[in-house]
Amino acid sequence: MTRRSSLLILILALAGCSFLALCLGVGIAGYYVYSTNANPLAALNAPAATNRIVFVGNDFNIYLADPSSGATTGLTKDGGNDRVYNYPTWSPDNARLAFVGYTFENGAPKEGALYTISPTGENLTPLYKTAQNFPFYLYWSPDSRVVGFLANKDAQNIALNIARRDEPDSKQEIDFGTPFYWAWSPDSSQLFTHVGGTRSNREDARLGVLPFSGSETKRSLESAPGDFQAPQWSNTGTILYSAQDASSQVIALRTALDREPKKLVTYSGRASFALAPDANQVAYILTDTSAALPHLGAMRVVDATGENMRVISQEPTIAFLWSPDSSRLAYLTATVGENQSNFDFESPLPNFDSRVIDSNTLLATTQPETFFTARNPAQGGELRLQLHWHIWERATNTSHLVASFVPTSSFLSVVPYFDQYANSSTFWSPDSQSLVYTTRETASSGAVYIADATGKTSPRKIGEGVLAFWSWK
Repeated sequence: MTRRSSLLILILALAGCSFLALCLGVGIAGYYVYSTNANPLAALNAPAATNRIVFVGNDFNIYLADPSSGATTGLTKDGGNDRVYNYPTWSPDNARLAFVGYTFENGAPKEGALYTISPTGENLTPLYKTAQNFPFYLYWSPDSRVVGFLANKDAQNIALNIARRDEPDSKQEIDFGTPFYWAWSPDSSQLFTHVGGTRSNREDARLGVLPFSGSETKRSLESAPGDFQAPQWSNTGTILYSAQDASSQVIALRTALDREPKKLVTYSGRASFALAPDANQVAYILTDTSAALPHLGAMRVVDATGENMRVISQEPTIAFLWSPDSSRLAYLTATVGENQSNFDFESPLPNFDSRVIDSNTLLATTQPETFFTARNPAQGGELRLQLHWHIWERATNTSHLVASFVPTSSFLSVVPYFDQYANSSTFWSPDSQSLVYTTRETASSGAVYIADATGKTSPRKIGEGVLAFWSWK
């Protein structure tokens, strides 16, 4: 098995997911359901849960787990071949969970829906139902009053919609374009948007500020967007994004009132970045334009002042996430094949054009949880993609390995959009001591594991499922 063919396995996995979310928006990996027992009289003051993990079970139901005791509670009961749930997303106050769903008829998706529910399993509320424009990515406003979500608008565009926390059928479209990424302001009054990709590829690509309420209209920034995906808007009021600067591109910081941004890094290719919660440092990787993977490069960190740039790992990184207390950075590397050789991100990657994928193969099916593997003709066996969680300790400027695993495809579907998911969900525990992830167990099932961020104890299993996120508090 050559390195080139090994790389293609990961490329097929990630690029397939990329095409689905950016071009179709018809149900990433297709885990959605319609429920007939929704309660429209949901309470506004549902009790909050603390230190809980929500996950999608192997039976396509939504579960809540206590990471300390291991106790698991089902929030839904009717998942199965004809009804499946996915992408549970915590509200910032931990008092509600949003999730999406599909029903199927004769193996074809029939209806999609967006719901909210309390962590106790009560007050299930349908916010949006549709027979065609299925919701997929969910992102709560910081005040936990509104769920922002993406859904198809037409063959060319994705719509940004909002729905109010406990109001049935409250969906409202507020903008559209493709691809579409955004970040909420800390006070939930406006959104910083990145629409249409990079200006060098599309004339209508734009950065802008979108007021959420009031009579103000959306306004575009004079800066043209660079080649990146998701912006971030920190609790301190700092916005992190990329813009074109003459013939180059820059990773920049600004506030909503700044006329000129702070330029941190000048780069070519594609940039992926994340601002630490304390807004003091920015982690980033730079991906060569020849790479077919969305993100692949050495792991770097730079101070928010633009100083003290350093490479914290030369291993090609595909995703990363700051801990809540900003003291640690978790990052993912990947290996493929029996010899588990590392990727050489400096070598040319195989060409892969996701546009040639038959769109019918990307629609939701009655068996959405499949895993990306390939046969090894020489051995007659199976090659598996392995991911590796590493932790960089800011205080000591050292890194260590904490977990290696064969990912579920649900986990893998998040990887191409880790920078956007960093705004809306987290794998980190609230105390910054642990990570949650899902690993393959069989061809159609996964398991939920917790890894110790210090690496001193082995990962432990806490449930049966394919995708998991930790609560914010």
